[in-house]
Amino acid sequence: EEGRWAERRLKGVAEVQEVLEGMLRERYAPRTQTLTHKS
Repeated sequence: EEGRWAERRLKGVAEVQEVLEGMLRERYAPRTQTLTHKS
C-alpha cells in the first residue's frame, strides 16, 4: 500500500511539474523562443 501511495504521489508531482513548465513556457515563449528553438 505504501508503494502504491508513493507511486501515486510521484505521478501527481510529475503532472504538477508538467503544468508549471507549460505555463512558464507560454509566459516566456516570445522572449526565449529563438534560444530554445534548437532544443
